[in-house]
Amino acid sequence: MKYLTIFFSIFLILLLSSSGYAQNEVLREQNSLYGISEFGVVVNVEKPGSLDKISIPVDSVRKLLLEELSSLPVTILEYETLQQSDQLPILYLHINIIEGMAGALSFTGQLMFYQPAKLPLNNDVRTMASTWHDSFIGVVTPGLADYITSRSSRLASNFRIDYESVN
Repeated sequence: MKYLTIFFSIFLILLLSSSGYAQNEVLREQNSLYGISEFGVVVNVEKPGSLDKISIPVDSVRKLLLEELSSLPVTILEYETLQQSDQLPILYLHINIIEGMAGALSFTGQLMFYQPAKLPLNNDVRTMASTWHDSFIGVVTPGLADYITSRSSRLASNFRIDYESVN
């Protein structure tokens, strides 16, 4: 009985410490958005050529993201400005669609915020690092491909909420 109590106590301590660590990571991601005053929005849709009949226009997805972010007090940088420097913050959406069995479409979407970072253990080399992310995964029929676009907009809403919580 004594060993069972000790084992249970150790198990409980380990369980609580790991959940606290995971919560700390969420707070770090949110805090990485503090003070951001400008960034670009880039959208990439990847799908095989056999899915040409499925249309998810990059411009319309980007427009939905911008609408979701319109209330933020930030400057959204144009694509031309982003091409001039690789050190500008970017909110990057990557959608990947593949054709599954019976014509179903499997998809993933990742929204990541990249910003300049300095690597102190590597002679202070400056690079871009993903400091915030959110994602989704799912399966739809080809007739419901618009769901992927609307789900992407919800990712932008999550970003907006986290941004507003620290700014």
